Amino acid sequence: MPKRRDVLKFGLLAGAAAALPVERLTSAFARPAVAATAPAITLFDTALVVPPVLKPTLTIAGTDYYDITMRVAKQEIVPGLKTPIWGYNGVFPGPTIRTRRNRPIVIRQRNKLPVEAAVHLHGGNVPSSSDGLPGQEIAPGKDRFYLYPNRQQATTLWYHDHVHHHESFNTTQGLTGLYLITDPAEDKLGLPSGKYDVPLVIQDRSFNADGSFRLPDPNLGEFAGEVAVINGRPSPFFAVEQRRYRFRLLNGSSADCLHELTLGSGDTFHVIGTDGGLLAAPVPVQKLPLAPSERAEVIVDFSKYPVGSQLVLNSSVFGTPMQLIRFDVTKAKSQQTPLPPKLVPIQRLKESHTKVHRDFQLNLDLGSGEMVINGKSFDPDRIDIRPKLGSTEVWTIFNGETPDLPIPHVFHTHLVRFQILDRDGRPPAPFESGWKDSVTVMPGERVRIILRFADFPGRFLYHCHLLGHADAGMMATMFVTP
Repeated sequence: MPKRRDVLKFGLLAGAAAALPVERLTSAFARPAVAATAPAITLFDTALVVPPVLKPTLTIAGTDYYDITMRVAKQEIVPGLKTPIWGYNGVFPGPTIRTRRNRPIVIRQRNKLPVEAAVHLHGGNVPSSSDGLPGQEIAPGKDRFYLYPNRQQATTLWYHDHVHHHESFNTTQGLTGLYLITDPAEDKLGLPSGKYDVPLVIQDRSFNADGSFRLPDPNLGEFAGEVAVINGRPSPFFAVEQRRYRFRLLNGSSADCLHELTLGSGDTFHVIGTDGGLLAAPVPVQKLPLAPSERAEVIVDFSKYPVGSQLVLNSSVFGTPMQLIRFDVTKAKSQQTPLPPKLVPIQRLKESHTKVHRDFQLNLDLGSGEMVINGKSFDPDRIDIRPKLGSTEVWTIFNGETPDLPIPHVFHTHLVRFQILDRDGRPPAPFESGWKDSVTVMPGERVRIILRFADFPGRFLYHCHLLGHADAGMMATMFVTP
């Protein structure tokens, strides 16, 4: 079990900023190191594996019941080697939960790990008692029931560990999984479905020579793993037909891996959804930023590529190129419906209806080495704000880092989705104009968001979703009052 001093070091940018002089930190940004002990990995040497969809163990009166066991296992990630993992049902990533809007489910999570665990449904509109908060940890050998009402529109969510001070470590060991909600509005659109609706859990890892995970070392300039792992496979290939595919992208990084995604051909693809669900209309892009915890649903049209073509999904992380997955066009065009010009209407929250405005500054405290919000490190016994149930608020998120320490932050709210009003007074990009639950805030940037607190009162969190930053204190508590 890592100690707090180890957590601060694994806080990546937090630990690096506290431990390194500025000239070494900026040099580390420019020259990420790769450990000499890492095993050789051949790009596109293994086929993509789609995580299995978990079936309910029981259904009573319209509620589905699931059983998941968190346990230690070994899994072949690097070909020819066995990596020790902590997995939901012993697999990495964990099984996918697929459900319907307004159909509640109950999940019994058994903990057979050697450490405490807490499960958070990221993006889920759930009661406080099922949110995986501090104080809701599951001790080894114990279990806990989680109720998810699913009273939200079709969207791509995910579940992961949320034990404070150990979240980044535990998720690096493998504790992540997808959670998909569908609804009638989505059904009517004729979007690619079945085998043409493909989740891609994008993560980064470093490995030791024996295939075990190695935590990135900020003293070596490592703020993310050097190996792209997609659905638990290093830079795999995926055979596609000459047609449109829907890819559900999740940046499930436990570190500071801020992606900027492009197709190797330079072609346009379409964003149809983000964290909180589908957009009002498809948005054509050639580049798509995707920060840790963000989701994006995209349509890639392979119909114009001849059979035998190969197309790579690339990324740039802190200026370092990374090849994520190769699409191999192996079959001729199959029947498909056109991409709809409109998707789902989005009700815009109105700033004129808000009475409460709040300001949040995120930064590293150089004196303590902790990451703070409004000058305070996380205290689970402190309530920082008290929004009122049913109210609408405007929050201004300011990244207070200096140019000498250009540290980004990714602001995430539990319980509530939000809409981005502006970035430094400018409208958000069209692809982030829908419902969100995480937003990147660059050094010196101000982002204004608008939120409505509906459905559930009680205690919830907001924090940076660069998990080392959250572990190092960049988290706070809100209590939604009835």
